[in-house]
Amino acid sequence: MMRYALGMLLAWSVWICTAAANVKPVWHEGRRYVRLEELAAVYGGELIPTPDNKRVVVKTRWAELAFHPDSRELRIGPTLVWLHEPMIRVRSSWAIRELDAVQIVDPVMRPAEYLPAAGSRVVVIDPGHGGLDTGARGKRGGEEKHAALDIARRLRNHLIAAGLKVYLTRENDRFIELEERCRLARRWRADLFVSIHLNSAASTTAEGIETYALAAAGAASTAGGEGGGALPGNRFDAANSLLGFHIHRTLVAQANAPDRGLKRSRFIVLRNAPCPAVLVECGFLSHAEEEQKLLRETYREDLARGIAKGILHYVGLARKTQRTIP
Repeated sequence: MMRYALGMLLAWSVWICTAAANVKPVWHEGRRYVRLEELAAVYGGELIPTPDNKRVVVKTRWAELAFHPDSRELRIGPTLVWLHEPMIRVRSSWAIRELDAVQIVDPVMRPAEYLPAAGSRVVVIDPGHGGLDTGARGKRGGEEKHAALDIARRLRNHLIAAGLKVYLTRENDRFIELEERCRLARRWRADLFVSIHLNSAASTTAEGIETYALAAAGAASTAGGEGGGALPGNRFDAANSLLGFHIHRTLVAQANAPDRGLKRSRFIVLRNAPCPAVLVECGFLSHAEEEQKLLRETYREDLARGIAKGILHYVGLARKTQRTIP
């Protein structure tokens, strides 16, 4: 447990050492919050309330962050990101949980502060399900296990072409326990872990792409429920956010799909990952039009390209950061 806690403390140390001059957290109902005007100052930006009061914008040279009152929704540029808790009024100022500032917003805005020790050579791709576990199924015959494997193979080709070492947790249609997928990543000394899935919902209107990173210790998942304690994967909270953001951003753009956001959960492969990890839901087989797209090779190739672009962007940031360390 100590080594997991140590990993989480590193992100807080970065925040305290580099943001303390501009940020003085305030307490509200037993929790620490950061005022948005002070957060804007960290990035040399300004706070701009919109005339309709439906958004509060932090505008900087690098990005525009659009927060929504009493909501967990945040847009960083065009990309939807879900905070752990809503932005609220604290002492007449709009504010977000310091937890969200430290583990979601700041890593995306200042990646160089969080990546000096990040690995960037070995990628483990995890095609979901397999064997008797088909995963989601569509009315036109689409099966999650087959589409996930095809996307994973295509993704591997793009990453190998870019010079990365890549492993797949399964090369064919066979079942692998969730814990074994994490053990394989550990054995292969993975620097990044990306699990590929397709979605399904009771509502046939649900569509789009969503990406998951591990929920922070003590915080609820995006879908709700009680927060849990520190998990092995929480060592990489800041890198998880960065990896998830860049994969989600480029995947949604490449696929031209509805953006359901970068979310938080405690899936087993995220809980026990030995490195920064995300899980990608590439679309809904329960949605007729989306299933039809997912059955097309050209669309699965677009999905693979989008994920590859995000991984390579993250890898580029990590390597650039390490080259500039004196």
